[in-house]
Amino acid sequence: MELGEKELGFYGGFMNRLTISLALMLCILCLGCKTISTSVIDVALDISSRDIKTVAVMRFDDKIIQDKAVNGFFIKTMSNPDAGEILADLMVSELSGWDKFEILPRSEVKGKIRSGGDVESELVRQRDYKALGKILKVDAVVIGKIHAFDLSSMPVYERGVVSFTAECIDTQNGKVLWSLEANETAPYKDEIEVASKVIREVVERLKKETE
Repeated sequence: MELGEKELGFYGGFMNRLTISLALMLCILCLGCKTISTSVIDVALDISSRDIKTVAVMRFDDKIIQDKAVNGFFIKTMSNPDAGEILADLMVSELSGWDKFEILPRSEVKGKIRSGGDVESELVRQRDYKALGKILKVDAVVIGKIHAFDLSSMPVYERGVVSFTAECIDTQNGKVLWSLEANETAPYKDEIEVASKVIREVVERLKKETE
């Protein structure tokens, strides 16, 4: 049975859309197979004259990504809703393996702030390092801000994106002991895997530059 003009038009449009979709998927798959990954880690280091012994890592400020919704048609992109706590935990884990400082566990940090009736996120956004020093009784605090902590995915492709800045600040005089800016994108890895890699590299570089 021959198809009418309407049926032919519908069929042709469907095939065009299918061809475009398959081409896009193939392109993404090829790019992913090349394992494209970019990373920029900048560390500005300033050794303080004061002896820093205790450090607390604060929950990273993730307000920028909190309002992001899942978006995309072929590729779904979603920001991790607990990015601030995840990055803080990863930073604590890596810094704890460095004998140079005593790192407060995150549970202790949250407990002390809560018992004082304060809100950690507000202290971080206000960058009130002096208040944090008094509450936590530490020589320095790590305060960070997240710009991206996303996972983009489709049936044949996945990509993690992580972007953040952080500073370690002397709670007594406000001096920045070190600061960093990190951006990384990697295919076939989720955002937590990417963040773990970035923070591990950052801490290793800090160790080398303070030896």
